[in-house]
Amino acid sequence: MCPIDSRTIPPVPLHVRRDGPLPIARQIADQLVALIRAGTLNSGDRLPPVRVLAGFLRVNRNTVAKVYAALEREGWIESTPGRGTFVTAAPPDEAAGLAPYADRLLAEAEARGLGVEEVRGLITARATERRDGAALPRVGFVECNPSDLAYFTRQLSARLRLPLVPVLLADVPRAAESLDIVATTLFHVEEVRARLPSHDVIGLMAAPDFRTLDEVAHLPPESRIALVCATQEGVQSKERSIRAVGIRRARVQAATLQRPERLRAALRRADVVLASPKVLERLAGQIPPQARVIPFASVLGEGAVSLLEQRIRTWRPRHGRRARSLTR
Repeated sequence: MCPIDSRTIPPVPLHVRRDGPLPIARQIADQLVALIRAGTLNSGDRLPPVRVLAGFLRVNRNTVAKVYAALEREGWIESTPGRGTFVTAAPPDEAAGLAPYADRLLAEAEARGLGVEEVRGLITARATERRDGAALPRVGFVECNPSDLAYFTRQLSARLRLPLVPVLLADVPRAAESLDIVATTLFHVEEVRARLPSHDVIGLMAAPDFRTLDEVAHLPPESRIALVCATQEGVQSKERSIRAVGIRRARVQAATLQRPERLRAALRRADVVLASPKVLERLAGQIPPQARVIPFASVLGEGAVSLLEQRIRTWRPRHGRRARSLTR
């Protein structure tokens, strides 16, 4: 089998619900098409191999193989033996899809005796209001440690194109009055909801970057892996992902920044060091020169981010309170 250059595999945030109303294959296919339509996956991007994607999602390989085959028949992807599976379809012209809404708006305006120029002025005024930050909520992101907090806040802020308020889990009660909507990872969503019962709290799935999982899956069997995280919760999450692609627990020595002695011992024995980009910054000078370093980045799931975007768009101040502009 030809080795796969994992650097060409973009982040593919997918998840499945075994108790959901749709079959698992349909869930995977719909999410992949949505990612292509949204431009998260572009023409020429390589998808994870069937084995890696099935291992991560913890589903049967045949399920993923059938999804890839169906999407290939529909023209979304193309599989080439020895090279991999690639996105072939460019996202459609999304603006064209808004034409029916524009037609209905113009028809409604005409029924009310309004002309095209008045409709154009209304749209321009609303767009300016949104651009200037009017009626935008104050959005916070909550995490339990500074490393993950900085990493996810920066990632989410870039995707929303809005500045976010970073809040440590321990500081949530003090920050409550300054926030309207709160996002956090699924690890902490119930705890944050319990502390902020009157707030809209959105849980986001933080999924490992498939490029990382593919690179880990192709490590030599004898490799000794040091998995380093800021907290024990991070260790538990990443260990599950590693096991999903066939890495045995015995090969992985987990450590956290909170226990320096265990961390130093794990690094001394390591052939490979796995850690998030922010944690790797903290490990500067501690990693043995012979060890291979693999950044273990995570990406936030598209579905929950889209839900957060919708909540931001539809939010309205309570009791006449004016929202603060997030762009000033």
